[in-house]
Amino acid sequence: MDALTPNPPRDRERVVVFLGFLTSEKCRKACSGHAQPEMIAAMLTRLWFEEIYVPSETGIDTLKPVPDPDDCARFNGCFSAGELTALERFHGFFELRLNFLTNQVYGKAFFPENDSWRSLIEHARHVLSELDPNPEWLQSMLEAMIQNLQKGELKDGLCNPRLLVSPDDT
Repeated sequence: MDALTPNPPRDRERVVVFLGFLTSEKCRKACSGHAQPEMIAAMLTRLWFEEIYVPSETGIDTLKPVPDPDDCARFNGCFSAGELTALERFHGFFELRLNFLTNQVYGKAFFPENDSWRSLIEHARHVLSELDPNPEWLQSMLEAMIQNLQKGELKDGLCNPRLLVSPDDT
């Protein structure tokens, strides 16, 4: 299937770029000029639960179907047992904080800058260090994410980091 898709999703890359973006002060500051922080947090949360973390059965505002076993097997095959455990813990930690995301009274998504949000970022830093990405590669991906943000294409880059680089760079 990968041969038929020009830029297939690479689960490990998606997770690393997502966590790198989430933990980067520079990336979060770049976002502040384009959207309010609570809206960026809501978008990042939606991406994690609905597109990045494949084994998730949690959807935001919708019912998410049970993940396809083949997709889960593909996702799990990208990580060691220890890395999967760290990702599962992070996902559970994140899921416990979802009640901060939806304010039904006002119909507005939010994630206040508070200890919960800061704890989530610290937990993401820990998981990212466990995944031990190539720092130069991750930095180039984050720089490309900031450029995509300027063009309004943030989500596309987070969902498929290969779109951020030319084929010669991968």
